[in-house]
Amino acid sequence: MGVPLADTVAIGDSDNDLTMIEVAGIGIAMGNGEQCAKDAADWVADAVDASGLAHAFERLGVV
Repeated sequence: MGVPLADTVAIGDSDNDLTMIEVAGIGIAMGNGEQCAKDAADWVADAVDASGLAHAFERLGVV
């Protein structure tokens, strides 16, 4: 697709998401995710069960 990594967003919640969170231009961890994901993220969204994904999309201006 040719999109520079600096222009990407990654949202994850566990250790298998660490590389994705670290490499993306904006790395977001879910509030109910593992601490390692939160530590790697640029910011932490609310928990999934607190509409965290929707709030993250709003903060990013996607919706």
